[in-house]
Amino acid sequence: MQTDSPTLTVFLLCHNRPEYAEAAISSILNQTNQSFRFIISDNSTNDQLNRLVINKFPSLEIRQRIPSVPSLEHFNKCISEVDTDYFCLFHDDDLMEPQYVNSMLETIKLHPSAIAYSSNAEVVDENNVSKHAHFDSNITEVTIENPRALAGRYFSRFPNGFAPFPAYIYRSSVVTQIPIDPETGGKYSDLAWLLEISKQGPFIWNAEKLIRYRIHSNNDGGFESIRDRLRLLRYFKKNIAFVGKSIVNDYRFFLYKKLCNGKSINRKLSENFVRTGKHFLKLYRFKRFLNLQTYRYFYYKIQKSLSAGH
Repeated sequence: MQTDSPTLTVFLLCHNRPEYAEAAISSILNQTNQSFRFIISDNSTNDQLNRLVINKFPSLEIRQRIPSVPSLEHFNKCISEVDTDYFCLFHDDDLMEPQYVNSMLETIKLHPSAIAYSSNAEVVDENNVSKHAHFDSNITEVTIENPRALAGRYFSRFPNGFAPFPAYIYRSSVVTQIPIDPETGGKYSDLAWLLEISKQGPFIWNAEKLIRYRIHSNNDGGFESIRDRLRLLRYFKKNIAFVGKSIVNDYRFFLYKKLCNGKSINRKLSENFVRTGKHFLKLYRFKRFLNLQTYRYFYYKIQKSLSAGH
């Protein structure tokens, strides 16, 4: 499954989901290009996945993290073990399309100076039913030149989506020197980590849907953390020179809207915070509707909707 000297290592990060992990393993083994090293990193609190791999995939390399560690520590552990030119941190609940490795290695060849590479994804539900693409693009490859461009894909006033985190391939010589710091955003520190990496050079996103990103009831992203959202806001403010004031305000709008409009979250916040947040939301919306770009975006969305209907 690998050459004598592979340039790419694919880590499959697993945690207590053997049924999902088995499907992910099969999708990785089904790659049309086998020029990579494959390591299963098992951060489970039980032995179910280890026994499954021994029984069904006995030739594969599996590293058990005993005892199990927090998810961000698991990421950093894998990053510290990289010994190839590039690496990927794939998730156990997602699936690689057969051409993922080959297409991504071709992308790397075309853009050898980039720091990280990712692809588009087909977002699917628990039954593998397609929902939508992870990001919009009318070109085959998107260049993300700096942290401001990257943050804008997530939180700008008119985002077009972003490349999924598990699809990323990183340049080891740069990225292994930048561990994920939980203090930059807690459970959302993966975004702060990508922004830190993007300070070092451009990203390239392949617009082809090369993975299937699964949405299910156990997705970590489905559980909100006020504390970690506010941590990420502090990170943005600290890095305003890189991301820009408009992105900080766009993220603050995204955050305050989530916090002030969610009744269950509302009860955890002080009345003063909610009042301040709602005042900011009103001011933000007023300024938005004075901006010509707003109406250009509405026109773009209408045109896109009409095109999709034909």
